[in-house]
Amino acid sequence: HATGQERHGVNPTATILAGNTVVKVAYEYFADRRTVNRGIPSFQGAPAPASIETFFGDPNASRSRLVMHAGSATIEREWGALSFRNRSRLVRYDKFYQNVFPGAVNDAGTEVSLSAYNNGTDRRSLFNQTDLVYTLGSGRLRQTFLVGAELSSQRSDNYRTTGFFDGTSTSMLVPFASPTVSPTVEYVQRPADANNRVDADVVAFYAQNQLSLGSHWQAIVGVRYDRFDLNFHDNRGGDDLTRLDAMVSPRVGVVYKPVEPVSIYGSYSVSHLPGSGDQFASLTPTTHALEPEGFTNREVGLKWDLRPALSLTAAWYRLDRTNTAAPDPTSTTRLVQTGRQRSTGYEIGLAGNLVASWQIAAGYASQKATILSQTSSADAGATVPLVPRETFSLWNRYQIIPRLGAGVGVIHQTSMFAAIDNTVTLPGFTRVDAAAFVTLSPSLRAQLNVENVLNERYYPTSHGNNNIGPGAPRTLLFSLAVTP
Repeated sequence: HATGQERHGVNPTATILAGNTVVKVAYEYFADRRTVNRGIPSFQGAPAPASIETFFGDPNASRSRLVMHAGSATIEREWGALSFRNRSRLVRYDKFYQNVFPGAVNDAGTEVSLSAYNNGTDRRSLFNQTDLVYTLGSGRLRQTFLVGAELSSQRSDNYRTTGFFDGTSTSMLVPFASPTVSPTVEYVQRPADANNRVDADVVAFYAQNQLSLGSHWQAIVGVRYDRFDLNFHDNRGGDDLTRLDAMVSPRVGVVYKPVEPVSIYGSYSVSHLPGSGDQFASLTPTTHALEPEGFTNREVGLKWDLRPALSLTAAWYRLDRTNTAAPDPTSTTRLVQTGRQRSTGYEIGLAGNLVASWQIAAGYASQKATILSQTSSADAGATVPLVPRETFSLWNRYQIIPRLGAGVGVIHQTSMFAAIDNTVTLPGFTRVDAAAFVTLSPSLRAQLNVENVLNERYYPTSHGNNNIGPGAPRTLLFSLAVTP
């Protein structure tokens, strides 16, 4: 079944030079209209055995529309060792999203349920960031001080409705063998659907000092303070809820260079996310009492320049997430502050030129992401969804002659779970890509990309257990690049 996508935009910019002052102004218009395809459902713990071209739901009623207008201005000025930069951005964002999408397949594999909803968001945002950078010292002992402030104000109007099939039920069953339908759907707002205005204001201050201590040591120390003020107004009942969080986020890093081609580093950082629901559109008497989520990251690694144009990198990390929210195991009507997650892993990469005409980019990662505390959605020890145990990628580009180049690559990842309950597994896959590059003239270059050369059937992502996104089949892309 045919689906469509249309995107267009324009982004004119201008730069004004006045002595030591540089002013950059820009305007961006972007529009995106497309058919919304929520993918395929699962069956017996795996993606359902349906053709990836199958549309589960109504393609004519599943659509998305986005229009964005944005203006920005940047002012930069230097006074010797002191530099100043101020960036401002004003954005108007209008999005409408509607879909008829699949749910669970029955035990016999003969029928699948459909549901529907639509959602509109009208958002206006103003951001301003100011930085002052001062460099002190030179040679073997040098310090770079950064202080700054960030102010932002965002207002969002949210309106969501639920689809009723034939005006009576919020779901319907259709044959699994022919799930593309055009039912009569009436969209009605239910008490749980959003109809609100959300004001989110942020005031932040930060400071950082980067030190160079001789030829072997570098260090960075910084801290950020955020004051996050959220105001929620329910347009139906007139209720007002507020949430105010003050969050301190430190950052420390050290780099040691035992010899010139090798750098060894270690870092520690803390960041936060206010616990106010998806895009702050679902503040409730329960969620407005939740503490912000915390993210603590520890990482060590190295970079080794094997030769001037070829580098080897390696890193080990551990990311701890705390204060996550989950349904109360004893009451489905309440959320409780619970849940801890831990992600650990390591990465190895090689990038650069093996010889002058042969460029390579390779990477391997092993990671384990685990739920540490039990919730009503997952047991302790469960695996975080959409996190494969291993991933590997390799891309080669070879310049055959000065005007002709070719590339081939491979992407591999192991299986992963579709959702936090670990009941549906997305199988591992290996995808091969290729490309050809031709220089037609000094100002004109043509490129042909072939993605998924072997036409592998794979599932790179999912939105829960029954909205699984298949990867694209073999795809050819041709482009022309013109350089003035």
